[in-house]
Amino acid sequence: MPTSVRTPGQLPKGRHGLSREFVAHNQRERLIDAIANVVAQRGYAATRVVDITDYAGVSRKTFYELFTDKEDCFLAAYDAITALMMDKLGRDVAAADESWEAKVHALLGGLLAFMAAEPAFARMCVVDVLGSGPRGMARRDAAVAAFLPIIGALPETEPGDAARLSPATPMFILGGVLEVISGAVRRGETESLPELEEDLTRLAFRSAAHDYNIMSVSSRSSRSSGRAPKRPATG
Repeated sequence: MPTSVRTPGQLPKGRHGLSREFVAHNQRERLIDAIANVVAQRGYAATRVVDITDYAGVSRKTFYELFTDKEDCFLAAYDAITALMMDKLGRDVAAADESWEAKVHALLGGLLAFMAAEPAFARMCVVDVLGSGPRGMARRDAAVAAFLPIIGALPETEPGDAARLSPATPMFILGGVLEVISGAVRRGETESLPELEEDLTRLAFRSAAHDYNIMSVSSRSSRSSGRAPKRPATG
């Protein structure tokens, strides 16, 4: 008689002597892993609960004991992976040398390596979440906002005077980094993300170092010529 094949990590059927809490945790972890991988293959909209339970080797009944619906499972997975990533990056930055360059390398290098090691979760964080609905977008906005204090905590005296930088600079840098990452993920190049560390670090430095200087040159030029800054012509 053929034997059934268990999903990696799936508990054996029947009495296994494990606590209910352990079993529930094990099943929840498998469902979180499953939705990331299934959504990466099918897209969020096309993913069904049965696709998730089949991948995880968990019954539909168990799924609904742990999550209210597909969105609830997706958001739980997104929260879990972003919390893990933020914790790791925060520790990486704290452990790096105090120079601005070392801190940025730790932040970007850690982010790129983390995503390269988890392609399905990387896609969830930067691509799939954009099509997951208002609650997913709110989670994404919160995750982006959580990055800003890490960027703001980087040494501020090396590239430029923080008091003269635009408050939008951290968001400008982070938005550019995320767009580069998103493009690589959509092209199926997630595992190559660490190769972008040097370029992204250099671009981040230039954004911080020249943010004020560019505006200052433009402003001084206008004042010295006696001309007001140009405005778009109207009909």
